[in-house]
Amino acid sequence: MIFLKKYALFLLFSLLWIAMDCWGQYTPAVSNGYPDQIVLNISENLATSIAVSWRTDGNTGSSTLQIVRDQSQFNIADSAETLTARSELLDFKGIRTWHHSVLIEGLVAQTTYAYRVGQGEKWSEWINFKTTGGPETTLKFIYFGDVQANIKSLWSRIAKQSIRTLPDAQMVLYAGDIVNRGNNLNEWEDWYYASGNMHQSIPIMPAAGNHDHGDSDTGVYGISEYWNKQFELPKNGVMGLEGTTYYADVQNVRFVVFNTEMFNTYEKDKDNQMRWLEEVLANHKQRWVIMLFHHPVFSTKKNRDNVELRKLVKPLIDKYKVDLVLQGHDHTYARGKERVPMDGKGESHAAYVVSVSGPKMSEVQEADWMDCSASFTQLFHGVEVSQDKLTFSSYKVNGDLLDAFTILKTNGINNIKH
Repeated sequence: MIFLKKYALFLLFSLLWIAMDCWGQYTPAVSNGYPDQIVLNISENLATSIAVSWRTDGNTGSSTLQIVRDQSQFNIADSAETLTARSELLDFKGIRTWHHSVLIEGLVAQTTYAYRVGQGEKWSEWINFKTTGGPETTLKFIYFGDVQANIKSLWSRIAKQSIRTLPDAQMVLYAGDIVNRGNNLNEWEDWYYASGNMHQSIPIMPAAGNHDHGDSDTGVYGISEYWNKQFELPKNGVMGLEGTTYYADVQNVRFVVFNTEMFNTYEKDKDNQMRWLEEVLANHKQRWVIMLFHHPVFSTKKNRDNVELRKLVKPLIDKYKVDLVLQGHDHTYARGKERVPMDGKGESHAAYVVSVSGPKMSEVQEADWMDCSASFTQLFHGVEVSQDKLTFSSYKVNGDLLDAFTILKTNGINNIKH
């Protein structure tokens, strides 16, 4: 009996040791060649193109996409076009997965399509999406601040509520820190779970935050090993910062995504981004310009101040009349326009917003530039842009409206209505 008790204790401690040793390890849910992590990605022109990315296990090194103009018949596969994916192996932290992507071009504006990914007998479900329209049509999108923590248990609420509140959103924007540790696969899996099927049918436009970066296997600090495998974003940004610096013209808006983490980390990335940013802001024909990045120009949290960002980037925002600046990082909510400090005379053309969508939140440090602020409040935002009007709405996790403002554009001048 004593021997059995000692054996049982030995077995128990052995199992606990194994569990502790394996803590943090992950075996992907994907198996047997079936695709998962299916994402629609922003393209340079969402009216006529879109990018799709997905994942399969380490044994499935090729995949395809089938697409068809939407119809109500059950046998849509018979008339679908088949496209071969670009496939890339990721072997990281002992886990091998294949990541596939296709840029679909030649689409018709404001048209519904159905697509699926896979091959042989192993396919995803058929998924609908709709292309955007031309510059005369209204654009609607969702904007999230930092997700980062308790993604599966608490951020999932706000993801689901955003779609209930804004069911006709055409894009979803993230201001960085989608996860807490960029090279932790478990956290990315939690985000895919929490976002449900949102990104299978609504294109994503993410900016990268500091927590979306990390060290590679060779110790080089940069964007997460997973980022450019799971997202297929426009390749019109800064060399070496692909997927984290890019722009897209959607209807009558130029969106510009900037990597503030690399701006703060490496001098060469700062210089290269500044040259690229000025060119992108100076050369376009869109009526509206919206910038998306992580670290805020005007911080909202105590003991934070991005002096270099404000010194170098804000003058370009002013010079080229950026209309809206969407940011994260400080885990609070604040927005302002009329009282934003300016070097010269006049009122800021741009409205600045800092927000948080996840449950890691802080207290706002009130400042003169703010027109509205909130502490310890998970939020998502709906933005609607027409020819001469931009409407911004802030919603709490239960769908209640917290704040809203409208920008009216007249003869190139922006006037705000609260």
